[in-house]
Amino acid sequence: MPDPVIPAEAPFAAAAPVGASTGPATEAPPEWKPEPRQWSWKDLFTAPMLAFKPKCMLVSGLTAVLLGLWLALLIAPIGGRSSLLASLTSAADSRFWMYLVVWFWIAVASVVFSLGASFVAVFMKADLLDDEFLTYGEAWALYKERILPAVMVPLFMLVLVTGIWVAIWLGGVLSSIPYVGPVLYALLGYPLAILACVFGLLVAWAVVLSLFLFPGIIAIRRHGWFDNVVDTIEAVGTKPHQLVAALVLSGLLATVAYQIGHGALNRMTAVTRQLPIFGERNQVSQATEVANTYRTEWLQYIDPESHERSVSVEYVLGDRDMVYQSNVFGGFVKAIGAVVAGWQTLIIVVLLGYCLNLLIAGGLLTYLWVREDDYWDDEDLQDLDQLAKELEEEAKRAEATPAAAT
Repeated sequence: MPDPVIPAEAPFAAAAPVGASTGPATEAPPEWKPEPRQWSWKDLFTAPMLAFKPKCMLVSGLTAVLLGLWLALLIAPIGGRSSLLASLTSAADSRFWMYLVVWFWIAVASVVFSLGASFVAVFMKADLLDDEFLTYGEAWALYKERILPAVMVPLFMLVLVTGIWVAIWLGGVLSSIPYVGPVLYALLGYPLAILACVFGLLVAWAVVLSLFLFPGIIAIRRHGWFDNVVDTIEAVGTKPHQLVAALVLSGLLATVAYQIGHGALNRMTAVTRQLPIFGERNQVSQATEVANTYRTEWLQYIDPESHERSVSVEYVLGDRDMVYQSNVFGGFVKAIGAVVAGWQTLIIVVLLGYCLNLLIAGGLLTYLWVREDDYWDDEDLQDLDQLAKELEEEAKRAEATPAAAT
């Protein structure tokens, strides 16, 4: 009987080498590129969650405290004397010095605000756009490259506004020249002065709006400080109506947050006044009143007479009222009051920091809304390019894993 002939298609035919492709060659996957997200005004409602970062609250709270103390040095009376601003205002021959001192105070306050707000914006940008939660060390490594823009951007904007008003003042000096000045003022000076004043007011408002935006711009962009100034001016001038609306909404969110926190403190004080009394006095309520004086203890260096008044506490106990005055509290009550004052101070600092965080987060989100094309610039986003490469390599590895298993 003849042997059967095994066809070439039989299962025992020689198998193809492992890894060899038996089908048509497949094309390489296209290079992955990030697609820009469409931001809208609704994203501003994510600011409360974006601003809820204890690290950022602490930095913003300390920034707010420094700004308050710096302002107090200018307007608060010191040692029973009049304030520095009042002293400069009362002197008839010190108008120039008053303007110079006020300008210096505003410049320092702008730099302090910019340094603190830009540092906070670095945390927020990493969380919002890079999906990273930075430590202080990691944030500092990114922030130290942005210190120069954080200092120069507000100073340049302030110098820009100052230069416009100095030019208007020089025009007034030119108009004071006898005979020639009044003629020039009557023919050309008045309409030109009106235009210059309108322009100066518009630039001043633009600078105020830029305070809302440029911390986020400094954190996002990788430009030099002057390019950050240009970015800020473009962002303010692109869609000013959207910018104003976003500022109003962010301010409303910050106001609501502050009222909630401040209302909680007031409610706590009201609760302590209704606690039952064991003994002659309610020690918890006394400690609360002592804490309120401790919180403002620094005022004694500014206005000593503010602490000469007696402490008046009113209790409502059912259907009877007890009102007493006392200038002396026991050592135990004072110690408890000092601890409570520490908690109150910390809570207020964190509350102020959260409200300032809301404004910074609102400015960052607003910038992405009005100038989103700036962020998706391949020349600026080295970190986004790196993220795109990592995602592309991860996708290739995911495709290669099933093929290797087969």
